[in-house]
Amino acid sequence: MAAPHDILGFFEHRTDGAWICVKPFTLNTRSTQVDIRRGMRFEYGRRVGGLDLAEYLEQLGSQFGS
Repeated sequence: MAAPHDILGFFEHRTDGAWICVKPFTLNTRSTQVDIRRGMRFEYGRRVGGLDLAEYLEQLGSQFGS
C-alpha cells in the first residue's frame, strides 16, 4: 500500500503556488475516484473529489518535502 505522501511524485509545485500533474493517476477519495491527467493544474480552492487538492499537496509537501 502506498504512503499518502507518494502522491507528491505525481506533481510539480510551481513558483506561482499551483501544482501541475506530471504523471497521470487515479485519485481515490472517500466519495469517488477521479482520473488526474498529465498537465492538469490545481490551485487553492479547486476541489476535486471533495478535496482541495492544492491545499492537501501543500500540507504533504510541508511535512515530507516537495
